Amino acid sequence: MRDTLAEIRLHLKDHPWLISMIFHTAALLVMGLWVFPDWMDREGQLITASFADLGEQDAAFSLMPIASLEMPDLGDSDFEEEPVETSSTSELTEVELPELMPALVGLQASSLEMLQSTPETRLASIRKMMAETGGAPAERIVSTTQQIGSADGIESATQSIENAIRGELRQGDTLVVWLLDASISLQLNRDRMARRIREFYDEIGALSRPDTSDGIERHRLFSSVVAFGKGIHEVSPPSLVGVNAIDAMTRVPVDSSGIENTMTAVDNVLNHYRYKAKRKERLMVVLLTDESGDDVQKLEYTIANCREAKAVVHVLGPTAVMGMQKGLQRWASGQRGGAEFYLTVDRGPESAVPQRIFLPYWHEADVELQLVKVQPVAALPGYGTAYRERVLSGFGPYGLTRLALQTGGTFTLYDDGVSDQYDVEKLRQYMPSYRSETDIRMSARDSLLRSFVVQAADLTMREKERFAAPRMLFMGERSAINPMQFTAMYLTPSAFRTQFGNRIKRERSKSEDALKSLDALLSESKTHNWQELLRGEETERWRAAFILARGRTLAAMARYHEYIAACESTSEFIQPDTNMVNFMPSYRMSTSRGAALAEQATQMLNECASQHSDTPWAELANWELEKPFGIEVQARSIPKPTPRVGVPRMPMTRSGGGSGMSIPSL
Repeated sequence: MRDTLAEIRLHLKDHPWLISMIFHTAALLVMGLWVFPDWMDREGQLITASFADLGEQDAAFSLMPIASLEMPDLGDSDFEEEPVETSSTSELTEVELPELMPALVGLQASSLEMLQSTPETRLASIRKMMAETGGAPAERIVSTTQQIGSADGIESATQSIENAIRGELRQGDTLVVWLLDASISLQLNRDRMARRIREFYDEIGALSRPDTSDGIERHRLFSSVVAFGKGIHEVSPPSLVGVNAIDAMTRVPVDSSGIENTMTAVDNVLNHYRYKAKRKERLMVVLLTDESGDDVQKLEYTIANCREAKAVVHVLGPTAVMGMQKGLQRWASGQRGGAEFYLTVDRGPESAVPQRIFLPYWHEADVELQLVKVQPVAALPGYGTAYRERVLSGFGPYGLTRLALQTGGTFTLYDDGVSDQYDVEKLRQYMPSYRSETDIRMSARDSLLRSFVVQAADLTMREKERFAAPRMLFMGERSAINPMQFTAMYLTPSAFRTQFGNRIKRERSKSEDALKSLDALLSESKTHNWQELLRGEETERWRAAFILARGRTLAAMARYHEYIAACESTSEFIQPDTNMVNFMPSYRMSTSRGAALAEQATQMLNECASQHSDTPWAELANWELEKPFGIEVQARSIPKPTPRVGVPRMPMTRSGGGSGMSIPSL
């Protein structure tokens, strides 16, 4: 026996690899016999952690000591509340027991009820491993324009979001970040969303933390709520308890800055959850806002970030104002009996490049542009002021829509309190392109028709003060709150003649300058054979934009010719007792050039209204045709007013004015 053992030792010494083979064979045999019964009777093993009953407390899974969850440096924030202290959460991973042990240091014994095997499938572990190593389901692709929809309120708008959440959960664990605009104008809609989402979470069983997994098709839904405005604030950290997110939606701190850094907020959400917190779930951002945002210039950067982070963005947003950045939004005051006002907000444009010529409708307002900030609803028609800030496009703001589509998400229009001016389905043939702004501008250069549209919009928006409607009332002033009303200013006839002479010279000079610019715009565009250009254009949108822009350019030129002629002829109408002059619209044309331009303008505007009926372009064309192109000079004599004794003045102050009304920034 000793000789045999000696011979074996000698053999092993000469062949050391046999020792390794024997050892590993024995080890594999032992492990195989140990796991084999589970393969026969069960589908696999999954290490899970269960916690003691936490009552009403946050029951989010955590294998880390309680700590403060810090957000990255996001700049200044005007939110009313300070960031809350929350528990740092890490998802439950399927790893070997020794790797979990260091994470348990610091936990109280009562926090951990048990750590044991459960008869769950190995497929969840495999799916997670694939996600971590790049083997997850295919990366989200760019959405088509069919992913643009409309809803009659926030409750129905969330239907598309609920469907999207179901789709994400079918593919794996999902983190939904509810990114909510913190402006005061959205407070009601945030509460409505919370009520609707509660029903959805209850339907899918996500109101509370599930005690155990329901099987192979069961994936976990984490929810987080983040508010944004000028800065960003995490209201509720990621949690498996849906009630936490629902409650957080109703207590979003109001941001009173009036600034919405939307793209920056999305970037910071990605940075925090995907990179700093290293969350591995499928990341879905639900963005609720009623404005287009103040940092749209970061759009392409944000899209690239979303793609890199494999995050999808679904947007519930407003209908954009037709061809304009600024629009008017209805706001009800809690003071003065709940009076309603229109406040200026960013609500557009719906296209990457401006496609609407920015010219006012004459004879409606002499108010300088910078004064048009607050408008009483009762004093204005539904379309707004002379610039038609309430004409909706039927589409969402370009930046928000492109962000959603390029990340594989959806865009849903909702506008509470605003009547549906246009049906999005009827307007699909007028849908703007959602390619990058650079691509769209480059393609426009190859078309005389598109080049004219872009040049006309760019010029009139850049030089809006130059093309503001000239003064029609001498001497008096329009109301800064309601431009449809004016107050006559009494002057003696001699004082009137002095002031009128100086004012009419300035208005004539400004009109001549504006006329020269519009004439150059038409000449440089080389659009004399406009019918041929229209036949060569493929899209309805560009055809409508061109015919409206050219028609309104011709109309403005005709009006300027008539206005300049009226300025020259005023001396014929002024009498010794005249102390007021008003320019009124007239069908009688004083100049041959103005008459010729008016005829061309009428032809194009009528064609726009008939060929593109039931669209914003048709409405804008009809408004131009409502007022005749000529100018009639009316000279009047206003008697000196009788002083009124004992009539007190009613002061009205802005924010901080004691008894005055405070106007918020939306």
